[in-house]
Amino acid sequence: MLRPLPPTFADTTGALHRLAVYVISPAQRLENGEIILRATPAGLGTFPFGDRRRVVRVEGADLVVDEAGGEVVRSPIGSIAAAARLVGIEPDLAEQEQFDVPAAGDLDAPLAVDPVAVAALHDWYAFTEVVLADLRSEAGPADDASPVRLWPEHFDSAIDMGDDGAGGRATYGGSPGDRHHAQPYLYASPWAGRIDPFFDDSGFNGRALTYAELLDADDSRAHAGRFLRRARDLISSYERNDRV
Repeated sequence: MLRPLPPTFADTTGALHRLAVYVISPAQRLENGEIILRATPAGLGTFPFGDRRRVVRVEGADLVVDEAGGEVVRSPIGSIAAAARLVGIEPDLAEQEQFDVPAAGDLDAPLAVDPVAVAALHDWYAFTEVVLADLRSEAGPADDASPVRLWPEHFDSAIDMGDDGAGGRATYGGSPGDRHHAQPYLYASPWAGRIDPFFDDSGFNGRALTYAELLDADDSRAHAGRFLRRARDLISSYERNDRV
C-alpha cells in the first residue's frame, strides 16, 4: 500500500542512486556482466552472483553483503568509498562518463540515508513490480515481454513489451523521481514516439501517472492498471493501423 512520502525521500533516493551506480551494481557486473538490480526485503540490491552467490543490498540504513553459507557482513551506509571497501571493489567512476547518471561527487562524503525513506522507496519498487507483472501477465507471445528489471542508470523498474517490427513496442515502468518529475511516477513510453495525444508528457515521449494521483485513487493498484492498459491499448491500436 502506498503512503505519503517522508520529507527525506528525495535526498535518500539520490544517495542510494549514487550508491547503486558506483558500488552495488558494479559489484555484480564485475563478476558476471549483469547490471540489473531488484527490490529486496527492506531495500534493494543485486541478484545472487558469482561462485559465492553473493548478494549486495541495502536494508534500512545499512549496506549488507550476504555470503555463501549464511555469513552476513553489515555496516551502516557511510560514504561511497566506504561502501566500496566493504564490498571489495573500487568505485566504478567510469559509469559517469558513459551513462546519464548522477555524478559520483565526493567519494568520502557521508550519504544521506534515512531508513524511513528507504522503506518508502522499497514500497514504491514493490508496487511497481506488482503492477508491471499484472500487465506482463496479459502479454501474448508476439509481445516478447521482458522481465521486470530495476535499472541502476535511471533507477527505475521497467519492462519492454509489444511487437517492435509493427511499431507497437513500448517501455512501461516506474521511476522514483527524476529530472522530469520530482515525485515517483509510472510511465508508458512508445518506442515509435508520440503516437497519440494521450502521450503528452513535456519531458519525454510518453505519459506519466504521478504518485499524488495514485495516492488520491481509491485503489492505487487498480488505477495503475487502468493507466498502463490504456497506454498499451493505444499502442496496440497504432500497431494494427500501422500494419494496414
